[in-house]
This record gives sequence, structure tokens and C-alpha cells, in this order.
Amino acid sequence: MIDEEVSAVVLAIIVVAGVFAFSQFLFSKRVVEPFSELGVLGPKKKIGDYPKIVHVNEPLKLYLYIGNHEGKIMYYRVYVKLGNKSTVINENVSANAEVIDVFEAVLAHNQNLTLPINILVNRKVRDARLIFEMWVYNEEIKGFKYNGRWLQLWLNVTGE
Repeated sequence: MIDEEVSAVVLAIIVVAGVFAFSQFLFSKRVVEPFSELGVLGPKKKIGDYPKIVHVNEPLKLYLYIGNHEGKIMYYRVYVKLGNKSTVINENVSANAEVIDVFEAVLAHNQNLTLPINILVNRKVRDARLIFEMWVYNEEIKGFKYNGRWLQLWLNVTGE
């Protein structure tokens, strides 16, 4: 009688462990909280070593970082826009500002890219707001849609 009870408990433990292991295998590919990453690094590939002053048409060397954790292949477009203190941008509204450059990348799930970029500003600007916006290709609308990821750098663009 005791052997049957022990066998039943051991069998129950094995079944529970098997169900748990199978569920881990089944859901291991599922992304619980999908997200994309956007970052800009300075000329030395570090956060925080950004130039504060550049000259008109002088290449501003930066590194653009894009990361995909969406659980699927993603087609990204990053707009670089030139704004100022009054330019409105948030996670719901893209900036209504001049586009000065565009970068694109297609990344697989869990892939990232650090891309060297050179930004040119063709006029003098004081308190310029260099805005980087991430857009993603949306299959439903067959076009790009702003996904709410953005960042900014402040700088002054002086004469030659």
C-alpha cells in the first residue's frame, strides 16, 4: 500500500515536471514584452561625449544604435530632424521639423546595429535640437509608422 502511494506521488511529480518543461519549450520563442531600441553615441562610441558646437556643413560624426526585440524581423527608418526649443515631440507625436537625414535598417529578432553616421547642418542655428525619430514599417498600412522612440542632442551650429 505504501509503495503504491509513493509511486503515485513520484508519478505526479514527474507529470508536473514534464508539463512545466513542455510549456517552457512551447513558449520559449514567445516575446512577452516586445520593444525596439534607439540610441546615439558620440564620436568615440560613448554616451555623453557629444559635441556641443559644430560648424556649418562640418560633418558631425556619431554612431546610431538600433536594436530589435520585437519577436520578428523589423524594417526600421530613423529620421534625423533639426528642431529648436519649441519643437513638440513625444511618444505619440513626431516632430514637425526639417528632415536633414534618413537611415534605414532591417534587423532580425534580437539583432542590433551600430552604424557610423555623419550629420551635416547647412546653416547657422543657435540652440539646435537634433532629433532622432524611429519609424517602423507597418504591414497593415503598407508604409512606415512612428513608433514613439526618439531622442535628442542639443548643439549650436556656427558659421564657417
